[in-house]
This record gives sequence, C-alpha cells and structure tokens, in this order.
Amino acid sequence: MSMYRQEIIERYRFPRHRSEMKNASVQGEVLNVLCGDELTLYFLFDTTKTRVENVTFGGTGCALMTAAADILCEHLIGKTMEGLNVFLADDMIKLYGEIPSPSRLKCVLLPYEALRRALMGLA
Repeated sequence: MSMYRQEIIERYRFPRHRSEMKNASVQGEVLNVLCGDELTLYFLFDTTKTRVENVTFGGTGCALMTAAADILCEHLIGKTMEGLNVFLADDMIKLYGEIPSPSRLKCVLLPYEALRRALMGLA
C-alpha cells in the first residue's frame, strides 16, 4: 500500500479537523447530489477578518471527501484572505497528492467548493 493511500485511510478514520464550530465567522455548505456527500467547512477569522485562525469541517461522505476536507482544513489555518482567494481547484488536487479518477474528482473537489461558498458568504 502506498504512503498516499495510507494517509487517505488514516485521515478518513481519524480526521484531525472534524468538529462543528459554534463560533464560526462564516461557513460553506455543499452537497454532492451524485453520491450524497455533505460537507460544511467552518472558518474562524481573526478580529480584522484578514487571517484564518481555525478551520474545521462537518458532514458525511466517502473516504476521499473526508480526507480531502481534513487536508484542506490543515492547509488553510493561518492563511490570509488573499491566500484564500487565489487558491484554485488545481491547488486542491495538488494538496490532495494525486489526481483521482474522473468519477472521484468531485469527491476531492467538494471541500474546495465549500471554501468558495464560504468566501461568497464574506462578500
């Protein structure tokens, strides 16, 4: 089993950033209607709303979506608003570590879509 697969399984079984954040500054909610994955990303910004203090996620979904959400949360903590705004879908795939099959791409990109929704909530 490759290191990549081990990390995905580990993050699915024991995600580090899964929890509902009651005091979130903003959240982004998405649903994959094809498979039923549901995801909410919760963001807590500093008092100036320029830097991410914490990111967590909630919801239910497959191993790929859960692992991708956990990896993304870890990556976004400490980022500036500018950093969030320039983060692209290709960056999400690179962060994930491997290009998923076309049928699973939506699973890996669901956390990215939740990020985009959360940013729309700040506008």
